[in-house]
Amino acid sequence: MLYERIPVILNSPNVPDALCEALSSHISIKNAGGFRNALPLLKNHDTLGEIFAILKSETLSFLSYQAPDKIIAGFALIGEDQIFDRVSAMWPGPGTTADRIRRDLVNYVKRRNQIAHEADAEANGISRPMQPEYALGCKDFVVNLTLRLNRIAYGI
Repeated sequence: MLYERIPVILNSPNVPDALCEALSSHISIKNAGGFRNALPLLKNHDTLGEIFAILKSETLSFLSYQAPDKIIAGFALIGEDQIFDRVSAMWPGPGTTADRIRRDLVNYVKRRNQIAHEADAEANGISRPMQPEYALGCKDFVVNLTLRLNRIAYGI
């Protein structure tokens, strides 16, 4: 989503501070050497496209947007704030406050990391079985969260 939205945002009249900050970290012009290093970028016919390509290859491609704070930071790049409050407003029913959505996401990410990095083992080393109800709940949560985040990102 960021790869699609950031180029559009860069060509809009109001570029968010978070995006300007992220981009500025890739252009260091404090002296003649910094200017010399920046010349290829400055001479490029598509300077914004080139600086975005640098941001993408040196920063965005290494980030994981799983944890709530990372999602918040990612959406700040495209000028969207109060993400979990806005998701909560679109998600009717019990257990859908912004805090609850964040907490559930943290728990699902924690379990995902345990599965991926620790073989989902208990303290005694025995693998913890995956319950179908848990897996379905996780899938439903991720699908519902993603649908609402996309509505915010794409204005739909």
